[in-house]
Amino acid sequence: MNCAIEIRNLSHLYSPGTPSQVTALKDINLRIGHGEILGIIGHTGSGKSTLISHFNGLLKPSSGTVLVDGEDIHKDKETLRSSRFKVGLCFQYPEYQLFEETVFKDIAFGPKNMKLSDDEIKQRVLRAAQYTGVPEEMLEKSPFDLSGGEKRRVAIAGVMAMEPQVLVFDEPAAGLDPSGRKALINLIKDYHKKTGCTVIVVSHSMEDIARLADRLIVINGGTIAMDGSLHDVFSRSEELAGMGLDVPEVTKIFAQIRERGFDVPLDVYSVEYAEKTILSMLEGGNVQ
Repeated sequence: MNCAIEIRNLSHLYSPGTPSQVTALKDINLRIGHGEILGIIGHTGSGKSTLISHFNGLLKPSSGTVLVDGEDIHKDKETLRSSRFKVGLCFQYPEYQLFEETVFKDIAFGPKNMKLSDDEIKQRVLRAAQYTGVPEEMLEKSPFDLSGGEKRRVAIAGVMAMEPQVLVFDEPAAGLDPSGRKALINLIKDYHKKTGCTVIVVSHSMEDIARLADRLIVINGGTIAMDGSLHDVFSRSEELAGMGLDVPEVTKIFAQIRERGFDVPLDVYSVEYAEKTILSMLEGGNVQ
């Protein structure tokens, strides 16, 4: 059975053959299933952004293969082009990429490049606007007249309008306040639930990853250091610390509570789950 994305023995060198050559990725092997929500974490310079830039061919491997739906995306120009519509990348601060006269035209830019009919483009713009909470009356406004949060939603809608099979977010909540972060995380979760597409999220925020991901991979020194469930990865807190990473703050708090003799679970990775756990314990009379 085909994966949404499969990476085989992928390595990537920057400035190959020069004194400044850098090995960004070393022999990466990765399979990402259809409908999966995958989190990718790693310290700055670990290779995260380089890895996701291979998912739709923005970078070409120095060696190795990238397959989307079982097909080598570098097989020919047409396959590479189609892969860029199948795998949508939403980079950090995507609002800086807005440039059209109106919000509608900005959201429509991707579908227009897909050479779709005007009616199909319109329907996709309206669907993407609905997914991201962009009201129809905003579509004729200039994107430069919007607030920062509104621009972020419009930029994400532009990627969603291509209706990719895989949607990749690089630090999606960067620069947002706590309420904005929560709203964006909920938007991504809701989009995944409605469409069933594969979602990949790169983030420095363990809390954001814990709210979203089913599976987590850790990139360290250009290699995959860990690959497993949230429980599998976050239970290796000492190893994560050695890589310059950390478990969510709420997980640390529950570990400290347990050390003080309370029978609390250690797989609490989000504030929402922590709240449910505490309420359940209070209702069951397990806390004195």
